Amino acid sequence: MLTVFALHGGLEPDLLDEVSYWIEHYWTYALFAAVAIVRACAARSDTPLETFVANLATPHAIDLD
Repeated sequence: MLTVFALHGGLEPDLLDEVSYWIEHYWTYALFAAVAIVRACAARSDTPLETFVANLATPHAIDLD
């Protein structure tokens, strides 16, 4: 799932030339893309970010405190 967000966020992996560089930074780029997607979804639904994230965490029993 993070791969989709990373690609949507602009990551263009060049597997032939920069595998070592790309793999080291992949999760960072994927996380930034996922954060951007969550923020955009919260804004689009006119839901405060804190509420949106809490609603995402609740079904998975994730405590955000």
